[in-house]
Amino acid sequence: MATRDRPSFEEMCRAFPIRTGLFTFGPLAVGAAQSLNAVAHGTNLWLVAIIAIATVVYSVLVTNYHLASFRRRTICRGIE
Repeated sequence: MATRDRPSFEEMCRAFPIRTGLFTFGPLAVGAAQSLNAVAHGTNLWLVAIIAIATVVYSVLVTNYHLASFRRRTICRGIE
């Protein structure tokens, strides 16, 4: 069975660095900042943990979506 050359996350980062940075690393930075802010001010850590987990889940889902879209676009360009 032949294998296809599938575009990788690194190729997507090179093709769209700003979009990848915003949607992959931006939410992770917001979650980390929220966690540090909660520790610094002694707030409820459970609520901040839920928010941090939500930002990680959002980052993973959006990155998977953008990677699938990038792969589809790259494969379709090769067909045309």
